[in-house]
Amino acid sequence: MDHDSVAYDRDFGRLVRDRTQSNIPVKSVYGPADLAGLDYARDLGNPGEAPFTRGIYPEMYRRNLWLKSLIVCYATPEETNRAFKKYIAAGQTGLRVLTDTATLSGVDPDHPLARYDIMCNGNPTFALTEYETMLDGIALEGVDFESANSTPSGSFFTYVFLVALMEQRGADPAKLRGTNINDPIHAFIVYGTPEFPPALARRVNLDLIEFGLRHTPRWHPCTPCGYDMRDAGLTSPQEMAFVIANALQYYGDAVTERGLPFDGFRPLVFSMSAESDFFETIAKFRATRRLWARMARERLGATSARNMACRIGIRTAGNSIYPQKPLNNTARVTLQVLAAVLGGVQAIDPSGIDETFGLPSEESRIFELDLQHIIAHEGNVPLTADPLGGSYYVEWLTTKLETEATALLDEIERLGGMWKCLESGWLRQQFDRTTTEVQGEIGESKRLIVGANAFQGKDGAISRAIVDGAYKVPPDDKRFGAIDRVRALRETRDQAAVARRLGDLAAAARERRNIVRPAIEAAKAYATVGEIVGTIRLAHGLPFDPYERIVAPQFLEHVA
Repeated sequence: MDHDSVAYDRDFGRLVRDRTQSNIPVKSVYGPADLAGLDYARDLGNPGEAPFTRGIYPEMYRRNLWLKSLIVCYATPEETNRAFKKYIAAGQTGLRVLTDTATLSGVDPDHPLARYDIMCNGNPTFALTEYETMLDGIALEGVDFESANSTPSGSFFTYVFLVALMEQRGADPAKLRGTNINDPIHAFIVYGTPEFPPALARRVNLDLIEFGLRHTPRWHPCTPCGYDMRDAGLTSPQEMAFVIANALQYYGDAVTERGLPFDGFRPLVFSMSAESDFFETIAKFRATRRLWARMARERLGATSARNMACRIGIRTAGNSIYPQKPLNNTARVTLQVLAAVLGGVQAIDPSGIDETFGLPSEESRIFELDLQHIIAHEGNVPLTADPLGGSYYVEWLTTKLETEATALLDEIERLGGMWKCLESGWLRQQFDRTTTEVQGEIGESKRLIVGANAFQGKDGAISRAIVDGAYKVPPDDKRFGAIDRVRALRETRDQAAVARRLGDLAAAARERRNIVRPAIEAAKAYATVGEIVGTIRLAHGLPFDPYERIVAPQFLEHVA
């Protein structure tokens, strides 16, 4: 009988790196000498005390666990509504709303370029009708919502539709809770959507901040997003620096241009990524809190400890979900969620273990809720605040990340701020250089990805089931039904009311008044996303259609 022979190699699987994921060199051991100069009160503080390195609440998770906030958005509003209710029953505590790619770009399903983007990444929430269905039977007051629609128009519309729906139901918008992933600078780098050019996006962003502060005080109108930037290839210091620099830009503009006192805002929220590099991820969240406390005081004039604190909501790294041996993705997501908990974040959205094959399946989402329950209730990880505080390595790495991010923030300030860095191309250069470096290291096996470039093998039955179970985009006949829905809406609504409300919106835009309230009224009259975007563009002297493929409808001719 022939037998396959296998040569024994004790070096097989040895470490190939002596650096973190962000290429920070690491020694084999750390001790007291590595923390020389660290002052407990100044640099750490107790949990709940500035500079919040150890967490923003004295008891952290003993009082409140993190929000379990999953992106839920399937092909239709009906499917999404059913999924929301199922996940809430399974322990979801935050509702993340996402739309499809076409609507995210500010156009309606019947736009000529939208046809093959309909229902990709979510459902086409093109009008208030879709929100009525998507959130039917779900309370709007006291629920934590999050807009995952991070393009300039996407973040604008999530807020407009949520407030419009609350007012339509007789709920109090002042009780709207949650966060708006609203970060136009990051959107131009990551998505490049043209619906609101930079100057217009900047103004819309300030309108959202101003209106939100005055009318929805429990809502965070502008949440800078490091997650998508990190997924595009940034290092941890870059992610920290850019998310903080964007916050300084947006809220600094709100203070200087709109006269809004910074101490009047709620503590800021940052959207960030939880990566597979366990200790670097933990240290990143600790360093971000400490660095933001200093920047808020020094550059925005924060005087209260409350306004030097920041909440962090994370999504586990989508770029770490690989198609090879997908069962391994369960380990990656679990490791990343655990790092987020140990890093003291306030909201967690795990990437789907099957996300590389389609939208996460319902079973995948239930697993991601259960793994958080296991960490909390079986692993007992949250029993004490900042359990890794005082670790020589963790404290050294926290300081190292803060130091590198501070150097980047100083350079951004010297260059004139993040809008200037976007315009000059400096920001794009940072992305291109880092992404090329990482991909080169993976290609040369200087970074090992289990199943992809190392420890490869055939998928077993469980991995094949994960592939088969992912939610797939429906066939064309179902997808194109969204075109019929938007056309039916236009035929049945009060067209005169839509024209009046869009006229009011255009007047506010031309007169440089805040456009959020007239946009809400237009939404309640069932104006569509494409019509509202087009009206705002016309009022600013731009073509109605961002892609210049269609002309303004006849009833909007008076707007131009």
